[in-house]
Amino acid sequence: MPANKFVLKHHQVEVVYTIGANPSFIALTYKDGSGVKSFKPDEITTDETALGSIVSVLLVRSIDVGGERFGFFLPQLDVALGKSEGFTTVGVYDKFSGPDSFPHLPPSLRCIELHGTAQTVLVPLDKTTAA
Repeated sequence: MPANKFVLKHHQVEVVYTIGANPSFIALTYKDGSGVKSFKPDEITTDETALGSIVSVLLVRSIDVGGERFGFFLPQLDVALGKSEGFTTVGVYDKFSGPDSFPHLPPSLRCIELHGTAQTVLVPLDKTTAA
């Protein structure tokens, strides 16, 4: 079965991402030394590639002066229900300027190595099944 829950770590960074739950539930949490940010499925961008999925979220949301996006690569992993599998992948921070940024700077990318655990879990479809 394709894995649908991922825990990714790098020093103070921890990402927990679950695919396929109810759209009104939190699907991704991002934690670093400055706090925790939570994202519902409609706030997460997923791009499928021949190598797997690239998942990204906006960490800093500003239309005027730019912001910061974080993304990570998820390889396609088949994991039996109730089992887990370790893997290593990459995370990317993308800082970008907005139309009102001064000075206007080119995008800046920074990569980190992420150590992950993939699982196949049953996901809640409504609040009565959420634990």
